[in-house]
Amino acid sequence: MEKTAAAKHSADYRRRQKEEKEKLGIETLEVDVPVGTRSGMTLAMKDHGYKQIQELWQDLALSFLAAPREEQARRLRKPSASDFVVSPSLARQLKAAGMAQVDTDADEE
Repeated sequence: MEKTAAAKHSADYRRRQKEEKEKLGIETLEVDVPVGTRSGMTLAMKDHGYKQIQELWQDLALSFLAAPREEQARRLRKPSASDFVVSPSLARQLKAAGMAQVDTDADEE
């Protein structure tokens, strides 16, 4: 079956686009991200003067890759439970909040 002129044109266009990307050294990378990431990135774009989300993602990736290995490791480190410290001030706030909840529960009975 012979392709229509429109189908030939579309195929030719896709081929030219692919060749252009290869020439420029561009690859497409699809990433699944948590819900809410897009809105957070939109705010970051506005705060830092980006017009396109792709530009922001590219700058973030290039910045990360340009950093020394130690800095990359620091950025990727996830906090463990032992990294969280409850200060005396926070402990008092938590205790007060817990006592307030106990008082409310007593009123319901």
